[in-house]
Amino acid sequence: MNQLSFVAALAVAGLTASAVCSQPLIRQDAQPYSADLLVRVRKAAATIPGAYPSRLNYVKFAESHRPMADIIEGGSQENYISARTAFQVVYSSGTVMIDSGMDQAVHKFFGFGREEPYWPERNATVQDALKKASLILITHEHGDHVAGVIRSDSRKEIAGKTILTREQVRTLTLYPQLPDIRLTPEMARDYIVVDYETYLPVAPGIVLIKAPGHTPGHQMIYVRLDSGREYLLIGDVGWTLDNVTQLKLRPSVTMLRINEDPPALMHQLRWIKDVMDQEKLIVIPSHDDKLLQDLTAKQLIGDQLILR
Repeated sequence: MNQLSFVAALAVAGLTASAVCSQPLIRQDAQPYSADLLVRVRKAAATIPGAYPSRLNYVKFAESHRPMADIIEGGSQENYISARTAFQVVYSSGTVMIDSGMDQAVHKFFGFGREEPYWPERNATVQDALKKASLILITHEHGDHVAGVIRSDSRKEIAGKTILTREQVRTLTLYPQLPDIRLTPEMARDYIVVDYETYLPVAPGIVLIKAPGHTPGHQMIYVRLDSGREYLLIGDVGWTLDNVTQLKLRPSVTMLRINEDPPALMHQLRWIKDVMDQEKLIVIPSHDDKLLQDLTAKQLIGDQLILR
């Protein structure tokens, strides 16, 4: 897997890199998740020549602790451990990273004044994995997902193989979650900036699926392994798998704080639940610590990043 595969993906999809857009931020309508979307995504996953990946790994580099009442509508006061994660798709000839970690300064922003677990050595491993990756994908514009490709000492090197969508760049330049992750227009030109309608194949077995709602540039990522196992990394559509299985959003006060689009998110949750129940995809929210530990115990994902 190398960047030539991505060039092939653009050719197959009929896309070109997009310039930074200076228009005002506009809330997008929910994308149409039709009954045949997964069929089309599966076909797209096979359009780029090359062997499928062999495994999916993740690393937890930090935690946030919140009551379930902050995570899901009607939740209890039971503690929920929100894992801060990055994922790695492993090919025989290289790797693709999904999300990018964050440094300790950005981590403190998410603590809201509280001291919460953070492992700098694990985040350093994420940085090493980013530098060695063939391609880097970002689920959305929040600091715990994107800071590692913006605030890195090796930013220019990493940026040249990082795909950002036009919506993500617009948010990061005009309305960043915090000043520390703001992109200048000059910085944005260092990244691979794309625009697409509903889905975009980017490597053998990997397809981006547009999913605005949590943020304007949010996207899910479909991954198919050479074994036939299929994953749907849903980023922050839901923070826990319970959001999907119970078809419940975050509490209204949380959604208001984040400026989410509830109808769009519910539309996405219904589609995710359908493909999980009917098609048996392994659905992975970025932050569900309990689920990630369970998947690791079942050897469905690995908990160590490979550095090549």
